[in-house]
Amino acid sequence: MEKTKLLQRLEGKVEQYRSITKRSVQIELQGIKKVIELTVSEPWVVKRNDLVTVVGETDHKSGKFIGYAYKNSSKGVFGKYDAKVGVGVIFIVAGLFFCWAIFPLFIHIPAGLKAIALGRKVNNAAAML
Repeated sequence: MEKTKLLQRLEGKVEQYRSITKRSVQIELQGIKKVIELTVSEPWVVKRNDLVTVVGETDHKSGKFIGYAYKNSSKGVFGKYDAKVGVGVIFIVAGLFFCWAIFPLFIHIPAGLKAIALGRKVNNAAAML
């Protein structure tokens, strides 16, 4: 298990997996006592005994490990969360453009900053694979 700032890299063979949707899956890796919840932009490719690397962070509220990017070395497949950094920038610009009203500042700018921060996490997670 490798840590970089808040992101962690987990690697192991898939012991169990549970399909949530075609883009979301819960994974348990052999020897790692964490439930990994992975949501990616394309349908995921994971089967038992596949060698998988997942980069993400632990959600302290649920205790789950939230994966932002994964690489299935057994199948040669890569996937990452669809972070909309552009939407974050648009929210910030809209908040500043409409600064004559106080409401957009409270809604758009924080939402934009959160979207940009998530996008950076996803890009960092993908770079760690």
